[in-house]
Amino acid sequence: MLDVFTPGMHFVYVLLGWKCSITNRHVLLDAISRRHGLKVPHAK
Repeated sequence: MLDVFTPGMHFVYVLLGWKCSITNRHVLLDAISRRHGLKVPHAK
C-alpha cells in the first residue's frame, strides 16, 4: 500500500494491490506509470 500526503497532511493518493514483499522502488514506479497515477511535481 502506498499513501501520499501533502506537507500539510492532506491525503492525496493511495495505491492498493501489492500482495507480497516488494521494494518501495517497484511500488513507486507502478504508481507513477499508471494512466491516472501519482503526479510528482518538478523541483524549482
